[in-house]
Amino acid sequence: MSSFFSRRAFLSGVGGVSLLAAGTALSACSSSSSTTSSASGPAKVNFQLGWLANVENMGLFMADHAGYFRDEQLDVTLTPGGPSVVVEPLVISGKALVGLDSVDTIAKARNEGAALKIVAATMQVNPTAIMSLSSAPVNTLKDLVGKRLGVQQSGVEIMNTVFKANGIDPADVTFVPVQFDPSPLVAGDCDAFMSMLANQPIQLELQGVQTKAFTLDQYGYNVWADVLLVSEQTLADKAKREQVVKIVRATARGWQDALKDTDAAAKLVVEKYGKSLNLDLKAQQKTAAAFRSVIETKDAKANGLLTMSAEGIAANIATLTSLGVKATAEELFDTSILSEVYAGKNRL
Repeated sequence: MSSFFSRRAFLSGVGGVSLLAAGTALSACSSSSSTTSSASGPAKVNFQLGWLANVENMGLFMADHAGYFRDEQLDVTLTPGGPSVVVEPLVISGKALVGLDSVDTIAKARNEGAALKIVAATMQVNPTAIMSLSSAPVNTLKDLVGKRLGVQQSGVEIMNTVFKANGIDPADVTFVPVQFDPSPLVAGDCDAFMSMLANQPIQLELQGVQTKAFTLDQYGYNVWADVLLVSEQTLADKAKREQVVKIVRATARGWQDALKDTDAAAKLVVEKYGKSLNLDLKAQQKTAAAFRSVIETKDAKANGLLTMSAEGIAANIATLTSLGVKATAEELFDTSILSEVYAGKNRL
């Protein structure tokens, strides 16, 4: 499972390199294309994942395994990401037709001049969560007042913003610097721990430590994760735009299958797509099950997986504004692809 707020810290320039600069460099040295047409077979397409080949991407792997991309006359390469992979420049440069990242990172890239659009959204509840021990639970944001919160460096801005938006003075909460290992919570060095819903709580559960967690979306932190991004240039090209429609349709079908049987999806990932990572099956199955609540949301059930409601988009824009990131719905999102994919239905 990726850590979305830590990935943002990397992308926003921990190493001092902007997204636009990285994209320009890639564009200058790249002569390859994200798609290759062939009169005798399916078009070859590169899909750049935001993270490793684990169950975070199980819907895509299910789509590939079931032949949904082939059904669309596409030969799709699902290229794993990781901590050193910056997705946006790969999409802008044409090395990938489609990529995965979080809304805020893409918005920041647009503000640096990267002409990108979000065309679908996988995780419509951001999995950033506050975790505590079941024996000493922290049930609400206000419960953190007077307590110690383990926060990674890349999460400080998020927590300050969320506290202020909910009438809590950040000074009333003691921030304890931590990494992503939840050991400080178990050791009693903090009362709560900034985590990912499908990561650290499961990690501790497998060690026999029971925890409680709540996500920050209920307190106004609405930043969709693992959204599908493409370049505006791609959308302006009729043939490539049609390939994007096909990819989104196949991806939605794959996620339908994955959520129907998360244990089977996790097994496929462990035994095939993520085999080289030596993933633990039990951990991946628990993680896969935990993803259901952030993907199969009320809106997704009503309108279809990956769909983006006007209300959801507005909530993302509001969160971006609170984080000091300039964005408008019209500039950042394009819902026309999903409209074609579902054509008024909510399942495929």
